[in-house]
Amino acid sequence: MLLAVTAAWASDVDFDCSLSPADACTGTITKSGSNYASTGVNVYNDSGPYISTVPFTLAFNTATGSVSIDGTGIYAGQDLLGNINSFSVSNGASTTALSFTATWSTLPPLVQAFLGSKTGIDSGFVITSSLVKVGKAGNAASGDVLITPTSEPASLALFGSGLLAIGGVLRRKLLRK
Repeated sequence: MLLAVTAAWASDVDFDCSLSPADACTGTITKSGSNYASTGVNVYNDSGPYISTVPFTLAFNTATGSVSIDGTGIYAGQDLLGNINSFSVSNGASTTALSFTATWSTLPPLVQAFLGSKTGIDSGFVITSSLVKVGKAGNAASGDVLITPTSEPASLALFGSGLLAIGGVLRRKLLRK
């Protein structure tokens, strides 16, 4: 029987906008009709291939369904691009919380190697320090984007054919008895 050796890849890459009091959230969230967009929201790589002291810029627009985490400084060009699949909003007495799910179709080679996948999926959120109303902006108070690897179709096919082969060997052994 053949045994395959698999690499141990990370389970996620996490970007957070408030790793410490010195790295407090920046940026704003604006509302236009029922859609939301961000400007200048800095996030830091909490777990992943990048050092946590260099900011990335989180940008999203629910009207276009786009989301990105763009590298800055030494990470300029290390951009993660995705599409928002769904989002929901909940308004508190004085805050707005925006949650979204996204598919990350373009990941930098460093992130692909870290996750062991060319693409990712996530659940993310941004909370504003003030209630966001149409035409008004709220300051980002908290935010987190957790990207996990997606299963590659070729990997699933290879795994499935391996299971079929093992099943065939076991079947032959049982029929011989």
